[in-house]
Amino acid sequence: MKQDSTPLPYGALDYYQVHYIVETGEASTQKFLAKCEPITKGHFSEKRVVAVKWTGSSAFADKLQQDERLTELLKQVLLHEREIRVDPLEGHVRIYGRWNHEENLKVNPIMVDIANVIAGYIKATL
Repeated sequence: MKQDSTPLPYGALDYYQVHYIVETGEASTQKFLAKCEPITKGHFSEKRVVAVKWTGSSAFADKLQQDERLTELLKQVLLHEREIRVDPLEGHVRIYGRWNHEENLKVNPIMVDIANVIAGYIKATL
């Protein structure tokens, strides 16, 4: 086999996501599909999150939308995370935000609190 003398500069990228996993066992997880996006005001350095909008599985998204404590926590992290997703898979549910470059990768304690609140709703529904 002939080796390319000008290899492409592609390969593994240095971007990662932090996932929070909620184990559900044998229970159906399809009702836990949701996505949270910020509603913002202002531009550039004046930009701020004024509200959040949950979309997805109606009953689950409605529960998350009505939680005022969760909304206040989300307002603190959504400028950086841009969106929070809750994805059902077989045997577990993933809670995650955006991809981050390895030099910006860190676990945000507020994001851990958000994942715990969402996980609480998932566990209460099972």
